[in-house]
Amino acid sequence: MTFEVLGHLVLLQAKSALADFAAADRHAASADELGEKYGLPLVGVFTRWYRAMRTAMTGSGGAAAYRAAAVGLAGTAMSGVDNGILALALFCDRLQRGLPPQALEESYGAYESWCRPVLPIPDSPRDLLFEARTCLHAVVAIELGDRAAMERLYTELLPAEGEIAGAGSGMLTLRPVAHYLGELATALGLPEAAEHCRKARAIAVKAGSPHWG
Repeated sequence: MTFEVLGHLVLLQAKSALADFAAADRHAASADELGEKYGLPLVGVFTRWYRAMRTAMTGSGGAAAYRAAAVGLAGTAMSGVDNGILALALFCDRLQRGLPPQALEESYGAYESWCRPVLPIPDSPRDLLFEARTCLHAVVAIELGDRAAMERLYTELLPAEGEIAGAGSGMLTLRPVAHYLGELATALGLPEAAEHCRKARAIAVKAGSPHWG
């Protein structure tokens, strides 16, 4: 039964990355049903984070939803998830609402290098938050006018153009990857900038996040 639950959670993540939230919602509901039926409390930890992410995508209420979801991490012994994830989610929530990044007083844990960068920013681990970290790195590279970094980050993000940065984790969101590709392409003077922006707007509509437009 745990394999069936895991399957639903993996599909929730995959569908979230592609802004297919009708399907992701169904997988979240199925996972919750199985978790309740078989006494698997950790399932609810992940689905609450997913629903917090969905709340954030509406453009308001994300911070409160993330803080409420983070309460469920206490005592789960999932240090790989808990180590700075709330601070990262709150940081990303500001960016996805079009607000300037604002460092928090609390620790970013494993995400410190991307949220409160000390140059050079290290390469991101190739995990479910790879695109989110790389987009954060892109913001810094653009601000600094670091052309070499911008060219490298553009190449790294291009395969994920159709995805929402961070949403593949099922826990947080950072606008469409195409938005950051558009920003990088503009800074680099690439003709693809307009097409990236068009794709970012289309993904925003699909996700039900008009403030991304």
